[in-house]
Amino acid sequence: MPYRPATGRPGVELIPLFCNSREEVRLECWAPAASITMGLPGGVEILTLDGDFREGDERFEAQSWLRLPAGGTLREKAGPEGCKVWVKTGHLLHIEGVSRS
Repeated sequence: MPYRPATGRPGVELIPLFCNSREEVRLECWAPAASITMGLPGGVEILTLDGDFREGDERFEAQSWLRLPAGGTLREKAGPEGCKVWVKTGHLLHIEGVSRS
């Protein structure tokens, strides 16, 4: 299955893997030095498969895992070679026992 451009997200291509009313799972390819920003009403988990990216002052390389809570904002910068990541969104909104402000 080929990557396709992500609508409204320059420098991002994706392959959808799964989607239902609670979550979406996909592979994403981020272009070299691409700035990745998006709101996360349902949170996100990202597994770096290849390459690297930065979130604030932290560098995430192959096999690194990032989890941001529901209501957060993703602000990443892909490394000079770009990166490939596994992304799961939406599911953190449905964790029981977690209060949302």
